[in-house]
Amino acid sequence: MTIDRRQFLFVSGATAAVVQLPVSPSAGEPREWQAQWIWYPGQLAAWRHARRMRLAMNRCAMVGYPANYRQRLVEAYFRKSGTASHDIPLRWAGPVGRIRVTIAGAGGDITSRTGVIRAGQSGVEAQIDFADGLPCLLLEGAEYSTGPAWEASLDGEHWVPAETCAGGDPFKRPDAEREITVSLPVYRTVQPAGGPRDAYSVSPGRDVLLDFRETELGALRFEARGHGDLTIQVGESIAEVRDPDRRFFEQYALDPIPLKTQAVRIVLPQRALRFVRLSATGAAEVTRVGFDASLWPAREHGQFESSDKDLNAIWRTAVATLRSNMHDFYLDGIRRDGLVWHDGPLTLDAYERVFFDAGLSRQTLIAETLPAQPSVRDLGIIDAPMYTVIAFEREYLIRGDPGFSRMFRDRIEDILRFYMSLQDERGFVDARKVEPYGYFPDWSATQESGPDNHGAPAYGQMLLAGTFAAGAGLAHAWNDDSAEVRYRTAARRIRASVRETFWRNGLYANGFDRSGKLDARTTPFAQAFAVAFDTAGSNEHASLFRFLDDPASRPAHFSLSQVIELTAYAKAGRADAAVKRLKSAWLPMIRSGYKRFFEDIWPARDPLAQLGMYGRKYAASLCHAWAGAAPVMLLSRGVLGVEPLEPGYRVCSVAPQSCGLESARGSVPTPAGLIEVEWHATAGQLTLPAGITARLVDGRSIQGPGKTSFAL
Repeated sequence: MTIDRRQFLFVSGATAAVVQLPVSPSAGEPREWQAQWIWYPGQLAAWRHARRMRLAMNRCAMVGYPANYRQRLVEAYFRKSGTASHDIPLRWAGPVGRIRVTIAGAGGDITSRTGVIRAGQSGVEAQIDFADGLPCLLLEGAEYSTGPAWEASLDGEHWVPAETCAGGDPFKRPDAEREITVSLPVYRTVQPAGGPRDAYSVSPGRDVLLDFRETELGALRFEARGHGDLTIQVGESIAEVRDPDRRFFEQYALDPIPLKTQAVRIVLPQRALRFVRLSATGAAEVTRVGFDASLWPAREHGQFESSDKDLNAIWRTAVATLRSNMHDFYLDGIRRDGLVWHDGPLTLDAYERVFFDAGLSRQTLIAETLPAQPSVRDLGIIDAPMYTVIAFEREYLIRGDPGFSRMFRDRIEDILRFYMSLQDERGFVDARKVEPYGYFPDWSATQESGPDNHGAPAYGQMLLAGTFAAGAGLAHAWNDDSAEVRYRTAARRIRASVRETFWRNGLYANGFDRSGKLDARTTPFAQAFAVAFDTAGSNEHASLFRFLDDPASRPAHFSLSQVIELTAYAKAGRADAAVKRLKSAWLPMIRSGYKRFFEDIWPARDPLAQLGMYGRKYAASLCHAWAGAAPVMLLSRGVLGVEPLEPGYRVCSVAPQSCGLESARGSVPTPAGLIEVEWHATAGQLTLPAGITARLVDGRSIQGPGKTSFAL
């Protein structure tokens, strides 16, 4: 996208500043070099993460972030060996900083960005330090062009393959902002009621409340003139923007703007919002109102549509919820803190089934890895890194490329070794060793119901077994037989201990509490995780789902673990019962006028009380990634029935579950192209790309490309 030099007026409180946008290259200058940007593995995620943290601290009033992650660095080394067969001109680009390029052992002027490697000479090295951003390099020069064949180092002595990405625009570094701006007009005027207007009159006792319909992260812009001060209040709900008490704001309040008789163009600091309230101490006129939403540039590849309009609405809202949380990574939510939590790895599978964005999936996983050789001080939530390892293996199963996980094998195995160091004689990890945060099943777990997050909950040990099983799958991809056996043995040991210790009367108990005593009560967590992570055999599913289907067995609200639970329903061929849950819990949010799904879903709670969390009136995120991921997993894996069995979907299963629907159709993206499924009544049609083999519910194996009919 070409950006011309322009000036914009940003207002932060009552202070205005002119900001210059960068200048694009001249019209005749090529945008793409025949090279790829390279950097030390993990550092792009570290720099993006630091940016997200800075933005969160500047915007959000309540930021708590307990875990430690890899830190950004300003120095890196790069090299490429080989002997030039002819004279090769070189040119390079990088961040603002010092770039020392050594060609065949000879250094040059550090202010230069060009050079030549002569015929018979060998080797190019570069050192970047004092960088104002990600230490990265783009060098063009025939076979010496930067790409996967280059190595990177942090000290000039220990070298690893460089991390890279497609594209070689010298004017856009990998850590540059990638988001696009979509300008949203006012959808309706809530107060005074009506449609959007060209101008809004604001005066004491005459506020204006606007609805942009979509909840997004972006900048509000308008022109204003008048007398006195204009105050802007933003939020995700009408109740939030109508509340004048700043103590309850989850984002820092915007300071009043002094008005002038001549109209002034104003762009406010970035906020997450849907609703805006305008109030003034004098007479004011506000015109040309719009909301510039920042969106990650991603296409929706995966689709779902059925004969049930309510399910279609749930899918659309779920996808919109996921999209809103795509900002450098898969964030958990955009308003309260807008940071990377373990919601990212947990929701990765759903994101891949819709957007299939390799870059965003991988940077999310990298950002979630712990520092090298982690200790208990690096942990926030005990189970968070477990989801990361599982998602690394899931990413490999989806894309079929072992190179990515191999690049970060050291961090993955650091996590696995760390958990091994915490195991007791049963193979369990007890939270009493890792205070203060402990486990986090989700917000629906209470002291009255359990499990105790400061003990050894059964669901957590099932998740731990799944973590080691994922480690075994990755070791297999790395061709490391001994590591595969080690991790698979660890997974089997934990599953055996869980069954021996917690299996009682056809259900799994909560686990051990913080005193070390058995908590024999039962909650949905252990039952769902037992199915999802292969602790329970299929012969036990009947009793487990009888419990999960019973409303009396579960809390009154639905939370983070629903991604696991609804996936378990799909996996076990019981999507019909979970579809009913979507209609009873997710659908009411849509019918209440919301266009995104909530962080903690209370179907029967008073609407105002639903907005509260953590003892704060408006702390609940009304646009939370997990709440979009759970329906996507159920409908894509369950109703469409598509699931990879071998890496890259080389072999997949296609077993649609009709769930009482008259018809359904949709698609799931793979590295080879779209798998498309469509069925009416009991007759279906499957379209496969080349290189994909599908195992159908009737026992047939069908190879792509082409279309095949099947019976439900």
